[in-house]
Amino acid sequence: MALNQVEQAIAQLLTHRYGDGVVYMPRNGARSVFFDAMENGFISDGGFGTRKGRALLARATELNNDLRG
Repeated sequence: MALNQVEQAIAQLLTHRYGDGVVYMPRNGARSVFFDAMENGFISDGGFGTRKGRALLARATELNNDLRG
């Protein structure tokens, strides 16, 4: 099942999650995506990726790998 545009943007944002688990806002101004992700439960109030966020990222990664062959 393909991701919609919002899910794709959030998945891209979630790739900015590092070893400490905090999702860092990229310099490209994805501020609105960050807050949308927070409101929808993909990022916690503390800025950490949630289980829901990790599941979305895994799904996006799986879809990208399927497209590559």
